[in-house]
Amino acid sequence: MGTNADIFEQLKQYKRKYYLNKAIKGGIIWGAAILGLYLLINTIEFGARFNSTGRSILFFGFVLLILVLFYQLVGRYLLVLNRSDKQLSNEEAAKEIGKFFPEVSDKLLNLIQLESLSNQQNDLLIASIKQKSASINHVSFTSAIDYKVNRKYLKWLYPPVFVLVLLLIFIPQFITESSTRIVNFDKEFVPEAPFRFIIDKNPTAFKGEAYNFKIATEGTAVPADVYLNINNRTVKAKKEGNGSFSYRFNNLNEDVAFEVTAESITSGTVRLNVEERPNLELFDIDVNYPKYTGKEAEKIKNSGNLLIPEGTEVTWKLNTKATDIIFMHFLNAIDTLEEAKNGVFSNTKQITAPTPYSIQLQNDLSNNKDTLAFKIEVIKDQYPKITLDQYQDTVLYSELVLAGQIDDDYGFSALRVRYKFEGEESFHQQKVSINSELNSQTYYHIFKLDSSKIKAGGELQYYVEVVDNDGVNGIKASKTGTYSFKIPSKEEIAEEIDKGNQKVQQEIDKSIQQAQDLSKKIQEVDERLKTKKEMDWRDEKLMEEILQQKDDLSKKLDDLKQQNQLNNKKQDQFNEKSPEVKQKMEQLQDIMNNVLDDETKKLYEELRELLQQQSDIEEFRDKMDELNKNSSNLEDDLERTLELFKKLQFDMKMEQTLEELEEAIQDQEQLAKDTENEQNPDSKNDLLEKLEEEKRGIDDLKERIDELNELNQDRKNPEALPKDVKGDLEEIQEDQERAQEELGEEQAEEQQEGQEEGAQQEEQEGAKPSSSQRQKSAQHQQRAAQKMKEVKQSLESMQASAQMEQMQENLEHLQDLVDNLVTLSFSQETLMDEFKEIRQSDPRFVTLSQQQLKLKDDSKIIQDSLVALSERVFQISSFVMKELSEMNRQMDGAVESLKEKRVSQAIGQQQFTMTSINNLALLLDDVVQQMQNQMAQSMNGQGKGQKNKKNSPTMNGLSELQQQLSEQIKELKRSGKSGRELSEELAKLAAQQERIRNALENFETGLDGNKLGDKIDKLIEQMELNEMDLLNKNVSDQTIERQRDILTRMLDAENAMEQRGEDEKRKGETANDYELSVPQSMVEYLKQKEKEIELLRTIPAKLNPYYKKETNKYFKKIKETNQK
Repeated sequence: MGTNADIFEQLKQYKRKYYLNKAIKGGIIWGAAILGLYLLINTIEFGARFNSTGRSILFFGFVLLILVLFYQLVGRYLLVLNRSDKQLSNEEAAKEIGKFFPEVSDKLLNLIQLESLSNQQNDLLIASIKQKSASINHVSFTSAIDYKVNRKYLKWLYPPVFVLVLLLIFIPQFITESSTRIVNFDKEFVPEAPFRFIIDKNPTAFKGEAYNFKIATEGTAVPADVYLNINNRTVKAKKEGNGSFSYRFNNLNEDVAFEVTAESITSGTVRLNVEERPNLELFDIDVNYPKYTGKEAEKIKNSGNLLIPEGTEVTWKLNTKATDIIFMHFLNAIDTLEEAKNGVFSNTKQITAPTPYSIQLQNDLSNNKDTLAFKIEVIKDQYPKITLDQYQDTVLYSELVLAGQIDDDYGFSALRVRYKFEGEESFHQQKVSINSELNSQTYYHIFKLDSSKIKAGGELQYYVEVVDNDGVNGIKASKTGTYSFKIPSKEEIAEEIDKGNQKVQQEIDKSIQQAQDLSKKIQEVDERLKTKKEMDWRDEKLMEEILQQKDDLSKKLDDLKQQNQLNNKKQDQFNEKSPEVKQKMEQLQDIMNNVLDDETKKLYEELRELLQQQSDIEEFRDKMDELNKNSSNLEDDLERTLELFKKLQFDMKMEQTLEELEEAIQDQEQLAKDTENEQNPDSKNDLLEKLEEEKRGIDDLKERIDELNELNQDRKNPEALPKDVKGDLEEIQEDQERAQEELGEEQAEEQQEGQEEGAQQEEQEGAKPSSSQRQKSAQHQQRAAQKMKEVKQSLESMQASAQMEQMQENLEHLQDLVDNLVTLSFSQETLMDEFKEIRQSDPRFVTLSQQQLKLKDDSKIIQDSLVALSERVFQISSFVMKELSEMNRQMDGAVESLKEKRVSQAIGQQQFTMTSINNLALLLDDVVQQMQNQMAQSMNGQGKGQKNKKNSPTMNGLSELQQQLSEQIKELKRSGKSGRELSEELAKLAAQQERIRNALENFETGLDGNKLGDKIDKLIEQMELNEMDLLNKNVSDQTIERQRDILTRMLDAENAMEQRGEDEKRKGETANDYELSVPQSMVEYLKQKEKEIELLRTIPAKLNPYYKKETNKYFKKIKETNQK
């Protein structure tokens, strides 16, 4: 049965191949048919140009035919390949096989038939089947079908393919266009024309803008005109040439649909889409300036260009529409801005460098149309500028005047003087007060030198530095050049002081000569007027000359006071003076200040007024008579000043000599020690040089002794100087020369030994003790130092002895003068009382008048003695001489009044005479007490080498003294004393009151111009009234009440002093401070600065820096013009 199975399997394979062959054959035929139909349909459509309906019929009909033919020719065979029930039966298959294999046809058919009967168990049948199977088993049924036979059907496929290829090559639009129209049957296709439109079917324009729609044509012909159908409105397009046209849509706000037509050819519907371009609607910039510029924040609208200071923080606020994102392009960066809300974008940036920038708005469709490009200019913070004009005090070397101009763009943080003294490594600084908000201003500063740090021969280096207030880059400083201020050496300063003193002395001499000339002129005019009844122009001319001479003399005296004050200051600055000398300097300055007193000046002013008013000759006679009497006082004061000045110069020169001697002694002793202990041969040259310096120092001392002798001999009352001082100094120089010789010989021997013995022996010699020559040299130096001490002691002893003798003599003279004044006062009082009791007809009148004349002669003797004494005693103030002049004037007046029988007037003048005598006695008594105290200090050794410590009582102590004085006055009033005893007691009390008043005036020295000083002024006025009451023996209840008021006021002043909490140093009588002689150009800085401040006050604080700078330039120009 296995053979049968193989046969039936072959039948199965045959049937599969049979149907597959049918499908191949049908596929070839189907392809040929489809291509033919495709070409047919394309041909029909190309020629007919069906509308959409026709094209849809063609399309769907063609698709249907494709499907139907495919099923009939291919599909149905493929469907039965795996379905045996739909295939040929075995018998039909056998018949088909028999056609190819005739020899097995019947056998195969019989076998199939027999196989159908195989269910019957017939051995004969089975045998027959086997026989049949065996006979056909060798035949392959599938070979009966040959696929190659299908090639004959390709002849139907080749023609349509060939035609299709030709069309695609030569007429592609025949295929492509028709196929496109058929496939897109639902679309409208315009019939081909001789031209076609080339346009954008979906153009995009932007709202509010114009859009130029461009139309191009292509084809065998060009239309003459092209039109656009817009909302049933036809408009003509603009011909551009070369088959191109255009149409401009203006101010588009919405989408536009239209068609392009030309010669019945239409483009179809074109839709112009109108979109929104990103747009900047509002543009704000918040400008926050750096704090240090002082400018307030600003808001700038719709302006992008900026001119701002460096470091300014800028915030852009952009209100936009239809904007998705913004790009800000800076010089070196791009900032991306995201939308904050409601189309608002912001960006904050600190600007430190100039930069262009642009703003680009963007959405999905477009950027902003117009370019938003701007520029930021940055104002860099400039370095401050400074100029310096200076004046160095080459008189006292105590001050530097620094002035100049400082400029900056926004102000300053500091102006300072940087300085250092010689020997210091780093600079110190001193701040200068300025207005930090003014960016252009002048400065004026007086730099006080610290006298404790800068000495004679020293040097100060300094410069001025200004610092701006740059809050962005950090503060910047500019400075002037470095200058030096060199102080002259001690010798140079001493020479300057000597020259200054010589100048003062010369000026005093000239002033005396001028005073004498003035006195002669006054006397001449006085005598002329006494002999004339009326004045003429010559008299007026002479009086004008007198006034001119007085003005010249006043100016010379002012210069003299200034020069002397300057010399005093310079000596205080560089030379320490003893208390006695310092006190004399102050007293002499006070005398100079009062040489031409206010009363005398008033007389001259009254004379000037008389000349202006053309007054009567009698008034001129009286005025010239008064001036004649006062003129001699001026000469006396100047001569006294000259003599006291010479005395002071001698004392100061003596002190200077003693100081130099002390320095020389110390240097010589130290040099002797160095010489004795020196073991280094190389240092001997230094020792020899120092010895030479010491010798030169002795030469300087010899010059000082010569100067002392010269100053002493120039005085009216010279002192006895030791005669052998110069000889002693020469002996000292001889010892110094011997010391030099001994030291020089040793040096020569050591050099010779070094050459002979070599280096090793030289080291041994160097280690030996001091040689005999060095010891001898040191001994000579010690001897020289000892002799210097002896010279110094000799001069000091002479000075002390002379001072003590002079003080004792002056004191005795003063005591005699006080006694004589007291006697004169009582005599005048007795005489005044007698005149009150007699009449002019009384014979005693003549006798009493002669007694008055005798008193005048006695006063003349007192005057001569006092004038002579005043030339030696510094304590005798100008007030004493003024009171003496007043005494003489009143006494002369009394004598004249008695001659003319004016008794009442004479009695009044006698009263004033007595008052002046009493005042004079009190003043001289005070001088006596001062001299007694000074002598006591001198004897106790307290006067030398100590600083002046006037133990001035405190305010509390003065209150206690005033309390005691009040009690004493009350007690005296109750005592009932009278006559001489009462006068003496009152004089003592008046003297006490004067001393309290003088002490109070000492306090007032440092209080001028404040409320406490005003209170003390009132106290002094009340004390002066009490003094007058005491001197005039007029102690009343009003006096007692005034004493109580004085005490109350003093207690109030004491409380005020405690509240002030300051220990102010006061001096009883000190000269006015020296006014630095600054050049006028420097003084103008102060005035100009005030003017500038007033001008700058008019500049608005919020002014833009540029305009502020221009305004400052304008003010500077005004200032320069004014200065010219």
